[in-house]
Amino acid sequence: MSHYDLIPSLEPRLEELVQRHKEAAAKIDWSYYDYLPLDEYRVTTSRERPLSPVAYVAVETALLTEVNLPWYTATIFENVKSSLAPIQEFARLWTAEEDQHAILLETYLLLTDNGDRERRRRLRKSVLSAGWPNDLCGPFEGMVYTTIQETQTRAFYNQAALVCERDHPDLARALRRIAKDETLHATFYREAVKAHLDVEPGYVVPLARVMTSFRMPGYVIPDYHVRHAYLTEHVFGPEHFSKDVVEPLCAHWEVDRLSSKVPEASAAVRTLRVYRAALRRMVRRSHPDPARAATNVPASTLTP
Repeated sequence: MSHYDLIPSLEPRLEELVQRHKEAAAKIDWSYYDYLPLDEYRVTTSRERPLSPVAYVAVETALLTEVNLPWYTATIFENVKSSLAPIQEFARLWTAEEDQHAILLETYLLLTDNGDRERRRRLRKSVLSAGWPNDLCGPFEGMVYTTIQETQTRAFYNQAALVCERDHPDLARALRRIAKDETLHATFYREAVKAHLDVEPGYVVPLARVMTSFRMPGYVIPDYHVRHAYLTEHVFGPEHFSKDVVEPLCAHWEVDRLSSKVPEASAAVRTLRVYRAALRRMVRRSHPDPARAATNVPASTLTP
């Protein structure tokens, strides 16, 4: 069978996951303006202290990633347009729930007069003009990619909130609010992937391909490599990617236990083991002291 398409018999399970998501999302329904200090800025013209360089780059990079939502939606729908109805429905829900994220971040930066808004406008236009080129094949690879992406985004927002906590508690609160959306989205896609692996372990083949070549969707930002290096040093490094993304997902999907008569599946499991080991070695090289690798960097120690 093709491991790019989804398993038709799983449609009832996917419908259950969509309903579970709707119920969870309804309990925490929110509006972006609830997380903006509107009353403060109506009452006074004073401004709080500017964001640190680290905090600003983190928030602006998140904004420039979130703003490309139209292209992410186009890619998802292209991959699922002939697939199971629950996946198509969830893609629409996902788009509606993601829509507020860029609006919240951009409005916060405007209200607090942080950064060069004209430069930011040009960057936004550049990102949207670039689209989102990718090599994802079919709905299953799309679900794997989105699981990893949403899990990392959640972890990144929580790390960025720690950086902002002391001097900008309103912003930290907003970042954590966005992270809650990402948690729900990651949960849906993670469970949909798991359902397929439980029925057919051979799906580990495209899973391994996507995970070992994964990069965040912000790679279309013009200066992405510079931003990535800076944020890797100060906000979200390989230790976070390993501890908060790769290892939890591999454990939940039980990739080490997957067995199949298909040789390619066994090879894919070995590939994932090699990849995870290489990632752990990278963490050790970056942080020889294990205690340091597990510790969040205090905002006061961050320097541009």
